Parts: sequence; C-alpha cells; structure tokens
Amino acid sequence: MVDSLNDGFSYAYAPSIILKSGTYHVFFCSKGWMNYPSWDAIRYTTSQDGKTWSAPKVMLQATAANGRDMAACDPSLVFYQEMYYLYYSSAVTTAPKTYQTVIQVARAAKIDGPYLTYTQRGTWENTPKDPQVLIYPLERHSSQPAGYGAGQQSVIAQNGKLLMWYTDDSVFVDGQPQVKSYMLTSADPMSWTPRPGSATNLMGQASMDVKYDSTRSQFVMIRVENEFTANAYLARAYSSDGMNWTEPQSVIPSSDFPPFTHDGGIAGDETGNLVPPPTLVGFGAPWDLADVNNWGQWDLYGVWVEQ
Repeated sequence: MVDSLNDGFSYAYAPSIILKSGTYHVFFCSKGWMNYPSWDAIRYTTSQDGKTWSAPKVMLQATAANGRDMAACDPSLVFYQEMYYLYYSSAVTTAPKTYQTVIQVARAAKIDGPYLTYTQRGTWENTPKDPQVLIYPLERHSSQPAGYGAGQQSVIAQNGKLLMWYTDDSVFVDGQPQVKSYMLTSADPMSWTPRPGSATNLMGQASMDVKYDSTRSQFVMIRVENEFTANAYLARAYSSDGMNWTEPQSVIPSSDFPPFTHDGGIAGDETGNLVPPPTLVGFGAPWDLADVNNWGQWDLYGVWVEQ
C-alpha cells in the first residue's frame, strides 16, 4: 500500500481506512521530518482498487513547540455532524527526555482536507503551537518509568454520538504499567471524560481498530497479536456493548502472516461501519517483508479478509 523507503519517509503503519464512493482513503503514521524535533506525521493515500495507491502526502504535522505536540500518529478518522474529525496521538514532555502520549484532534469539511487542529483557544488552525489535549493519561508521570501514556485511539459514530476506544498504561501496579483498553462516549467531538471505570475487559490489547458489524449487530475489533515478534498473527474479537469482548481469535495465523507486523486497521465507511467482505486490512511490516525486526523500517501492507 505504501513503500515508505522509496517514498522518502522511512516508515508507515497504523492505518485508518475509509471506503467512500468506491475509493479507499487511508491515513497513516509516518516519519515527521518537516518540523524537527517532532517525531511523526500523518500522511494520506487513496486507491480505487486497493492495489494501486496514490503518492502519499502530509495531512497533519506536529510542531514540538514548548515540549508539547511532539507527534501526529495513530490516526482515526470519523465523519460526524457534517465534519471529518481526525483523532490522533501526540505527546507532551513531562520531564527532561520523559514523555507521555496524549490524544488530540483536527477536522476538515472534506475527507481530503485541509485538516485544522483544535487549539487551547477554541479555534481550528493549521499547525498551531498550542493544540488542545483532549485526553491525558489517567496518571501523569514525570519520572521514569513513564510508560506510553494514552493513545492509539479508534473512533466511530453511532446513534448520534462518538464512541472511542484507546490504550492507557499510566496506572502502575507494583511499579509496572498496566496496559488497558478504555471506551468513552461523547456527543461533543472536543469533550471527553476519561475515568478508571471506563476500562474494558481487555488487558494488554493495544493498537486495536474497532468498527461496527451490522450483520452481527456487534462491534468488531481487529488487531495484530504478538506484534513486533516473529510469531505475529492477525486476530479479531467481538462485543455487543463495546466494553466486554470475546477472546481474540486468529484470522490469519502466524504461519501465513508476515513476521514482526504491528498496528493494524480495517476498512469501514466514514462513520465506522464495517465494510462487507472482502474487507481490506492494513498493517505495518518490515521493508520487503524481510524477516528481521529493524525498528522504524516499515512499509504499509494490506490483505483481504473474506469473512
């Protein structure tokens, strides 16, 4: 889907895939070289058939101003109240060389942008130096280990509200971060209320993408299990309420799936309804599918899931 090395930005992963009017629109995380020292930028590519893709272009860039807004990564796009909202993971500096991930948002009137970021002043602007953090980690750490923070969000619209699932590992037990998945609901795209009671039954399930499967009247989660290992495989789980999930089951076993893959995304419509099979699933994997875990050397690949 994306040849990151030849396209000049080193890595591509964590796709948000929208099928609209016969065109795939894919937003993904990539190297953020434009505004050093920011880490990541969100780029965008399209395809009519899921095989031939347009040249990626930058859609959202972090500024790294004042030790905040360190990244633009893990995109999740949803159409809500006549606007496209692009939720993404950034990071804030909590101490020298210590960071925690946070969630921010940009929006556009058209799916292909331009996307303007929500600011602390309540405005929408291009690459502002004061983007508003929507979700902080439940616990903020200013010393190591700080953990990851709160991010890797997946957002859909349903019944007049937005539903978000995200990862937070900021609550420590015996000095170790506990990776939990949380679910939030909001009618206001810029207002969310994280709380410990919003934790789902999923433990250790980071980097998941959620859609609504109308044929089953259930939410479906796609995720790469054993990510970044030689035994990675594609799995999915179901939930009737978004909080209580089945055990993830293998869709493509490790014997048939590229090693060291990670951060999957599954195609949906612009509000988050699952696309009927064959359904496109994207994920990050090593350049040319080399059987080696070289960090940050990832292309964006895709497979078709038939059921």
